[in-house]
Amino acid sequence: MLRIALLSVLDGQSDPRKVPAPFRRLAGARLVERQLDIALAAGCESIACLVNVVGREVMDLQHRAEAAGARFIAIREPRKLSGLVTASDELLVIAPGILPDDEVILRHLAKPCILAFPEDPAINRGYERIDAHFAWAGALLTKGNAVETLAQLPGDIDAPSALLRIALQSGMRTVPLETRLLEEHIWLRDPSPEELAFREKSWVSGHADVAAFTAPGLAIAERMGVRLAQDTIGGRLPRILALSAALSGLLALSSAIGGWLLPAFGLAILAALLFAMEEVVRRVSNAGQVKPRVPPLIQAITILFDPLLVILIALASPEDTGWLRLFVPAILFGLLHLGDRISVPRWRRSYADRVLLTVMLLPAVILGVTQPVVAVLSLAILVTLFLTSGPRD
Repeated sequence: MLRIALLSVLDGQSDPRKVPAPFRRLAGARLVERQLDIALAAGCESIACLVNVVGREVMDLQHRAEAAGARFIAIREPRKLSGLVTASDELLVIAPGILPDDEVILRHLAKPCILAFPEDPAINRGYERIDAHFAWAGALLTKGNAVETLAQLPGDIDAPSALLRIALQSGMRTVPLETRLLEEHIWLRDPSPEELAFREKSWVSGHADVAAFTAPGLAIAERMGVRLAQDTIGGRLPRILALSAALSGLLALSSAIGGWLLPAFGLAILAALLFAMEEVVRRVSNAGQVKPRVPPLIQAITILFDPLLVILIALASPEDTGWLRLFVPAILFGLLHLGDRISVPRWRRSYADRVLLTVMLLPAVILGVTQPVVAVLSLAILVTLFLTSGPRD
């Protein structure tokens, strides 16, 4: 048995100047792409999408689905579904222009049912009436045999609405949802720019997962990233931040090799700050995706940033200390990575806070005591590991 999703980019609006509802954007992704993310999270292995033409938006949708390992098929007629869905399959239907709440979908659509809102206030918001008491919320899960009935209907029908009627006639249960989802703009239909802007703010704050002030450097940097994300999400901001962090790191290394240690550590602070900001912006942009892609540049920075700091510390240490120039900072970062792995969740990000670490090293560089300070930090971190590590089995 497979679970298949039916999406649609067909939009009934008559004003060509308006962006069709499925193609309006929330937090950098089109609404139909958000529907796709929900369908993938719900376990759909194949995605069928009703289209008039296969344009750039549909191609982007296909690439997003295939990147997550799903099969994608664009269809122009509902009857084509009969060749994709068998009677034993399950079909997840999300109406065009609907932005559901992913947690509600995953909680209620584990088994076949129809999601509905009380007719007041749903009917006034444009939702399709089911009966005297309820209106369709725009999402349902039905058995695959409904497609056989759908294939017998005229080719120009509204497929999601028709599947709703078929499900109702089969006696499928209706699950009422809280009107709070509508009133708080959590569940949207054909959303206006104002509704999307309101939802985007809650989306950013809900998915940013910013660090607590037990990791003060990350906490400040990530809150700066959230502020940027609210204004520029969906653009090239993550790439710009990543490139700026990489450039700052390269300049820091070049400065240290040239003997300019103070500018080198200043640039290292900037690189750590930009990288932390990029991480939170990317986290928000990728929220909801089943298998978000991590750019190669980000993978490279993640791997190389700590070795860069080790080299900077070594270059700032006395030359006559020999192998200790590399050994002492290597111990420091080994302990930080150990803390990130074994400490209780509350403290893990404290060990990952490279913004705080580079800021703490700057006064040591100014005073010419980098190596002793790194040694003292290593000892302090070793002590904290005994205090913050989780219980042993």
